[in-house]
Amino acid sequence: MNMKKILYKMIGLLCLFVFTTIQGQVLVATGTGYGLTKDAATEQAKRDAVEQGLGAYMTSTTTVTATSIEDNIYSKAQGFVKSFKVTKESKGPDGNWEITIEAEVTDMIDQVMADEAALQTLLNAMNRPRIIFMVKEQNLIDNTPTDFAETKLLAMFYDKGFDVVDRQMVMALKGSVDYDQALSGNVSAAAKIANQLGAEIIVIGTAKISSGGKIYNMTSGQADINAKIVRADTGEILAVVPQARGKKPHISPSTAGINATNQAAEVLGKNIISQLVIKWSTQQSNFTKVYIVLKGADFMSYMTFESFLKAQTVSGIRNAYAKGLNDGVAEYEVEFEGKSQALAMGLSQTSPDGLTFKVTGLTGNRITAEIVQ
Repeated sequence: MNMKKILYKMIGLLCLFVFTTIQGQVLVATGTGYGLTKDAATEQAKRDAVEQGLGAYMTSTTTVTATSIEDNIYSKAQGFVKSFKVTKESKGPDGNWEITIEAEVTDMIDQVMADEAALQTLLNAMNRPRIIFMVKEQNLIDNTPTDFAETKLLAMFYDKGFDVVDRQMVMALKGSVDYDQALSGNVSAAAKIANQLGAEIIVIGTAKISSGGKIYNMTSGQADINAKIVRADTGEILAVVPQARGKKPHISPSTAGINATNQAAEVLGKNIISQLVIKWSTQQSNFTKVYIVLKGADFMSYMTFESFLKAQTVSGIRNAYAKGLNDGVAEYEVEFEGKSQALAMGLSQTSPDGLTFKVTGLTGNRITAEIVQ
């Protein structure tokens, strides 16, 4: 290897070293936000803190050749708020709040998942959504109905501080059409079940427990689980885990199956939580999708309301899309920097010229409004 190639290699390793030392740090950043409420201003301050703290990170993708070094530089803006404290708050004459916070921010999801306080901060920011589990389990070892995977998932999420719905409440709906369809993977039916039980998120999946044969005097238990996670209020799929596998040996075939299922469920649970943390943190740092249902609309009011949303009269709206009009019910999707409550508050305090409406409902990320004649 000639001296030029050695030099390029050394420079490349140096770039990699700098990149590694930058990544994964916890930075303390100050953020300031404004909003109609304290909560809305605080959420904006969190986004500002992430941008201030992690927007300064620069990562370098380096290509080393015999004749040149190419650096593609880009700024990194996605991050996670581990903890924060309010350092200043004031309410202006217009009624709007200004909140300044000091926050610990990081770009490493592993730090958030391993830090109980950080995960609780995120759950609080998402209004602590309640979760229910519905896993259709097929036990080919014992040939009897079992619920090992569901029980393990419930315990995992409860230990992590999630608000989970008691399994007995879900079982009380067993036998209903929606229950059977939900177990079969029907997202709409699953959303109905969740709404009946006051849950915002439902995990629906299947588990298969089988024997992998004998290993000396032991039986190899095998388990395969898949799942998708759905928002009940909007039907949005938040996460998908196509396969989580477990394999454990034991003298008892039944115990081997249980152990394999617990292993697979733990893999599944960690995957789900990881995807939720990434999605929710991204929303917190950027925007949330909020769905608006406007009742009593005709075509003209349908178009007028869309123009009103797109005009960003309500602070925090990034973009808005008209999704459809059917029998006087109009639907819209809004990209909003903050929680749905803040958007509902903003909508209730303003309206487009020639169109009067009132906000009549708020569930999760779905707002219901009605045109006033």
